[in-house]
Amino acid sequence: MKTKNIRKTFLWSDIVILLAILAIGVVLLLLGSGWKELGYVVIACDVCMIPFCLHGYKIAGELGVFHEESLAVSRDDQEAILAFLKGENNTLDILANEQGGALISVYYQKGKDVFYAQYYDYVQMMEGVKFPLLKISPDQREKLSTM
Repeated sequence: MKTKNIRKTFLWSDIVILLAILAIGVVLLLLGSGWKELGYVVIACDVCMIPFCLHGYKIAGELGVFHEESLAVSRDDQEAILAFLKGENNTLDILANEQGGALISVYYQKGKDVFYAQYYDYVQMMEGVKFPLLKISPDQREKLSTM
């Protein structure tokens, strides 16, 4: 579960896609009696897709919509990763090939140097301990993206 200060929201691309599918359904309704059933099905599918088309993130206290990038990492490197995200360590000394058990979510805005990161620890396919959302520097984000 994401922390309470992050919530999912629509990106402009999500809205455009939903409106395009809705327009296709309306056009099918207008084509005639043979196409009306298909038009209703397309509109119903569009309405059912709405909850699944949330690809943006809003962060409390920040303006704009953020995108998410996730990195799978090893749970064994938890201390090194948290020290890096908190700014206590300038280098990220983990093995890039080790993956599994943990996830780092990086939230960013296109065209801006505002980045947040959050570490998630998964235990037996369930999300485990929650860690705080941390503001990171562009250099830290660069190091994470090169992993």
